[in-house]
Amino acid sequence: MDKFAILLSCMYEKDKEIMKRSNIQSNCVIINQCDEDEKEQIELDNNKACLWINSKERGLSKSRNMAIQNSKADICLIADNDEIFDDDVEEKILKAYKELPRADIIVFNLHNKQTKLKNKIYKLKRLECLRVCSWQITFIRKAIVDNKLNFDIKLGAGTGNGAGEENKFLLDAYDKGLKIYHYPINIARMVENESTWFNGYDEEYFYKHGMTIRYILGFWMGCVYAIYFLVFKYGLYKNDITFYNAFKQKFKGIFENKLAE
Repeated sequence: MDKFAILLSCMYEKDKEIMKRSNIQSNCVIINQCDEDEKEQIELDNNKACLWINSKERGLSKSRNMAIQNSKADICLIADNDEIFDDDVEEKILKAYKELPRADIIVFNLHNKQTKLKNKIYKLKRLECLRVCSWQITFIRKAIVDNKLNFDIKLGAGTGNGAGEENKFLLDAYDKGLKIYHYPINIARMVENESTWFNGYDEEYFYKHGMTIRYILGFWMGCVYAIYFLVFKYGLYKNDITFYNAFKQKFKGIFENKLAE
């Protein structure tokens, strides 16, 4: 079994140059959603290997789940095709798990993305899972598989429901007793690409965000978090939408609760 692997999701990659672009020097599983189904094992120059899977399935959560199912690594790093990994990313991550032997999940930082977590090694509380982005997440694969954890296919790019799949994944893990830690070192750099789901702080964003937080947190906690976001994140959206319209759309999403259907 491989000790470590990068699990990378992408779409319509025509060649294998993505491994060079992303500076992948570790074992990896790449899920390329396109118009065919096939698997290919690719040997890399440094005695590492890539399992390349073309899939007709659509949806980021489905891609992540497929990568987990097809990996044989002990420790996995969730990734997208807009990251450039540090040369020593594998060493950094393995060192963190050696220092934190009780950890099931460890979240890291990126060089050019500001984290909302404390700048120290510590165990996350439940609601701090809402502050984590997918590119921060690594995990012990056995803990994920044994607890039957998956990325929710109702959430994420390709669903039309916006993001939040990584937060529900972490909350589900937390609720099953998995230990989630933050380890404040940088492991990669993000390349700025156009988002597949975020089109600005418009009415659609707030409506979908309302749906998502109701689905993830439940009605009452969803309402509390909605008010927190509207008040304390006002500076993010004040130039795009009024407080009243943001409030109206967010709570419309909460009350209609379409994700529960």
